[in-house]
Amino acid sequence: MVEAGDLIAIYSKRKAISALLPYAIRLPGDGQQKMIGALSGTHRTSIFTDFVWDCVELRMTVLLNEPRTPSPDRVITLVSPYLDWNKYNFDRNTVTRWSTAVLATLAVPYTEEVGQTVVDTLWRIASVDTLRQHIPVGIWLWSSNQTFIPPAWSWHHERDPRGWEATRQFRALGDIEILKSYLLLVWLDWAPLHGTALVEMCTSIREDIDGIGMGQHRQDLRKRLDHVLEQLARGQEYLYRHRPDLYTVCRRTTKDQYRELKRVLLEVDGEAMQTLTRTSSRMIILFDLLTSVGTYRISLDVHV
Repeated sequence: MVEAGDLIAIYSKRKAISALLPYAIRLPGDGQQKMIGALSGTHRTSIFTDFVWDCVELRMTVLLNEPRTPSPDRVITLVSPYLDWNKYNFDRNTVTRWSTAVLATLAVPYTEEVGQTVVDTLWRIASVDTLRQHIPVGIWLWSSNQTFIPPAWSWHHERDPRGWEATRQFRALGDIEILKSYLLLVWLDWAPLHGTALVEMCTSIREDIDGIGMGQHRQDLRKRLDHVLEQLARGQEYLYRHRPDLYTVCRRTTKDQYRELKRVLLEVDGEAMQTLTRTSSRMIILFDLLTSVGTYRISLDVHV
């Protein structure tokens, strides 16, 4: 585990470390991949969002704005978390360029390094109001199966996709798969939710993920909540080792929030089961009536 002193030492050398990025990108073959991988690992270890030197970061944006051929997909995928997606004039074309590179990279033998990089960048893009709507469905569906957390997430307080505005925007898309994948992603962070975000998520569960046909979606969300609650219940020592940035946060409040989400899910699930039971009972009664009419002869003297 990297100690706090090590993190500060790494940050003090951030300009020298990030200055190696343009050089690494120009390297051929395996040398390029190894060096970018090492720099990417150093970046993920840091808890600071402004790790990359500004002038280097500006040069990195060219990768997402030039034609497809000069920049290998894997390089774009690994470098993307270095960028401040809220600072530059990125648009739908930029997100498309990134997602195309990601899907091509994920198609080759998968590595955890690539997976963490993609999830980290996805979190950053989802934090920008003007960009999150352009993230392709395929990226969201892939993210819903991930279980690791980039360590810098909870330090992005100024751009947090856990807010009620983001939740409402995802609801407005009208795509249940994207909405579910979004919730799975933001809950994976284990971090506390703002009160308004918690209310919006509970409302979304009641209004968007209710009914008989949403049972599998509710089950997937419940599994994620069980995972989060299990992590939060392991005690302060475990939390300090795996999420030192959350060590000072009130774990009881955070657990209460995720328990409330689970309670609402179970409540909606119970209502769906009651609806299913009532529907089944009515079908049985109707079947019995139809059977009776077909079995017994009705007298012609009966007046209705």
